[in-house]
Amino acid sequence: MLITNEKNYDNRNLLHLLFLFLSFFSHAQISVSGNFSMKPDSYEAMVIDSSYQNIYYKTEFVKDPKKKNLETTCVLQIGKKYSKFSDFNVLRKDSLMEKYSHLEKIGAKELSESLNLAEKWKSVLIKNFPENKITVQDKANIMYQYEEEQPSPDWKLENETREILGYACNKATAKYRGRKYTAWYCKEIPINNGPYIFQNLPGLILELEDSDNNFHFTAIAMDKKINAVYLRNEKRILHVTREQFRKALQTYCDNPGFFHGKAYNEDGSQIAVKSAPLPYNPIELE
Repeated sequence: MLITNEKNYDNRNLLHLLFLFLSFFSHAQISVSGNFSMKPDSYEAMVIDSSYQNIYYKTEFVKDPKKKNLETTCVLQIGKKYSKFSDFNVLRKDSLMEKYSHLEKIGAKELSESLNLAEKWKSVLIKNFPENKITVQDKANIMYQYEEEQPSPDWKLENETREILGYACNKATAKYRGRKYTAWYCKEIPINNGPYIFQNLPGLILELEDSDNNFHFTAIAMDKKINAVYLRNEKRILHVTREQFRKALQTYCDNPGFFHGKAYNEDGSQIAVKSAPLPYNPIELE
């Protein structure tokens, strides 16, 4: 099934600046006012599966060590052939974007609704069970997409137990791309999955944290609502390798001003734009 409604418009820079503003004031309620209208952003997505189980994780992570941890709710949608892990606001905002994409114009009300659903956890991760691959969509200056083989951390099963959501869970530890993780999995729920890339334990992972307390996922709810598992596929998404994305993200964080605008000398030559770097603390250090 293909959902599509591509439209080109000249207001993309305005939206980009507004979302950039929101990223610096993520806890503030944004209210856009004024009598204006603009063409909605394009929206295109491919539905690849339907979820039969949804797990909601309280997600805490450190973006800037000098500031308090960010907190959001992520959801793991599990289907028969695919699963999807994303910020819950991604699903809510995509639903709005799909609705707005059918309109000729949107105004302050619609723009405010969209801006107040900005996701904190930026990456969307799809697990392809039959092919044992993952697809990742993540943002630097723009949206990128890459694919790779399903990572397989070497888990060490431990004897400790704890209770999560009323379920008895067992402990496992592993190192993965520069961080050491502790997972708590539930044998009573025989689902080979968990937050982000993690899986391959004898039950669903209900809690996961790294040893430096930079990333912590804790299951807070589950349901069996049937929802579409989809992947955004607009032409503007740049398909790259994992290595190319990591380099782009590092470059963007080092000097975001270079990507947000261009300045020119009187002779037409471009001026190098410098700005304060953004914090760089990716979940994968290697």
